[in-house]
Amino acid sequence: MNDLYDNIPLIDLTAPKALSHNKTKRTITKETIAQNLEDAERILALAGLDIDMHSYNVIETSDKYMVETPPDSAVTNLTRKSTGNTIKRGLQKPHYMRLLIFQDKLVFQAACCLPLRIFAASLDGNVVSGRVLFNNHSEEDGGKLAYEFLGTSTGRGTEMIIDLKRGESSKAQRLFFTI
Repeated sequence: MNDLYDNIPLIDLTAPKALSHNKTKRTITKETIAQNLEDAERILALAGLDIDMHSYNVIETSDKYMVETPPDSAVTNLTRKSTGNTIKRGLQKPHYMRLLIFQDKLVFQAACCLPLRIFAASLDGNVVSGRVLFNNHSEEDGGKLAYEFLGTSTGRGTEMIIDLKRGESSKAQRLFFTI
């Protein structure tokens, strides 16, 4: 990881759950599934990964909720850029979060309306580091993230926990994956 993220706090499993205010309920249709798949494949290609989403092990979240993060941390201050905070309604931006297993590597991929950043990650209680393969945000396309975890073994029954921050939020979405 780069120097900015060397002091990222480790996952605090005792962090209190936070209320998640889901403002909109998205209806999942065949069109949105196809749009998300096309977007995911495009981002992986831009990240330099030649992955066929149909033939690799794709793991969806088994559980997710919001957690409080330490206030006024250096990590929070890294994202204090203006994001406009206005999401245009009617524009359908891809939304997905998944873990991909290929060539004995774990790659996390996510898309939503806001900029995305991994705050912390744990594999069966052990902190894992990684590197950003692709990270971009624009008003038209939303936030895109592809992140490769380094030095991980992917045995059956392994649990991966990822804390993901969106935009300037002081909370992180905690994602649980069972491999």
